[in-house]
Amino acid sequence: MAEAAAGQVWPLPAALCPVANFCFYASMYLSGLFLAALSVRRYLGVAFPWWRGCGGRGGVLAVSAVIWLLACGHCSIVFVAEFTRPAGGGDGVDGGLGGLMVNHV
Repeated sequence: MAEAAAGQVWPLPAALCPVANFCFYASMYLSGLFLAALSVRRYLGVAFPWWRGCGGRGGVLAVSAVIWLLACGHCSIVFVAEFTRPAGGGDGVDGGLGGLMVNHV
């Protein structure tokens, strides 16, 4: 929100930029993955009423931990991309556009 209020210019310290991106994308991944897990659990409860599930509270905590690790591991790419970027913000091939090829006229 601070970036949008500042006219699409990052007004905060540069170290907070990847943290903000990580939190933004991780929350989207976590929401989707937890909704999917809930849907699978409910489907299995309706389709197979004798099925006991993940073994109670311990199984639910294990599945939650796996979901958190999966989402945070996947979204940690924002830190890798931020701190391994060459000077100038690009790879020097495409004018700093990060792999986006542009035809120059």
